[in-house]
Amino acid sequence: MKQLLFIATLSFLITTFAAAQDSLKTIVVKPDSVTIAPKVKTNLIIYGDVGLGFGVAGAKGPQISTSINYQFSHNLFTLRYIGIADLDLNFTLLSPFTAIPGIKDNGSLSEYALLYGLRFPKDGHAFSFALGASTNNRVIKYKDTNNQNQRIEEHYVGLPFEINIMWFKKSKERFRIYHIIPVGGPTGFGGSIGFKLSGNVSKHSYAALGIVYGLGFHKQY
Repeated sequence: MKQLLFIATLSFLITTFAAAQDSLKTIVVKPDSVTIAPKVKTNLIIYGDVGLGFGVAGAKGPQISTSINYQFSHNLFTLRYIGIADLDLNFTLLSPFTAIPGIKDNGSLSEYALLYGLRFPKDGHAFSFALGASTNNRVIKYKDTNNQNQRIEEHYVGLPFEINIMWFKKSKERFRIYHIIPVGGPTGFGGSIGFKLSGNVSKHSYAALGIVYGLGFHKQY
């Protein structure tokens, strides 16, 4: 009985090991032979990015953004942070012909978000869009009727969204520091550049457009 159990267990392990090995191989059928070739392993699609932009609706001011992205099949998972300074450009008149420009601080907006969407890489570019959930912080600064500075801070949840188009290298190349100094051998790791339309539907909705620079593995090489 013990021998039968041992043989059954050994057979199971051998079968499992063989199946695992076969999963890493591709059978190439030729007219006169059958050849087993190793299956080419590829990289994960994972990259980070940072961006600079400007709010075009809601909080209208300079924007900074950063995110970490992971793609499985066409599914894209994104963890992002966005900060916007709500500023206005105004002018103080010294005379009918003289004015001094200034900046009015209306407050700020910050957001932490988790998004899910779809991404479609092709050759050296990719298009993606995503929706998710976020926690937001909005600071509003203003002067009251007595010309006194007032500050209101609010915390709330929102529905973040973004649309991206990015360009990156088509094939494995040596990584170049500052796009000039080559390091190591050919690799899929590299930089990207593109455009991002981001926003949030919430109590204090906004939309922003920016330029994004990424670093990582942007497709399977």
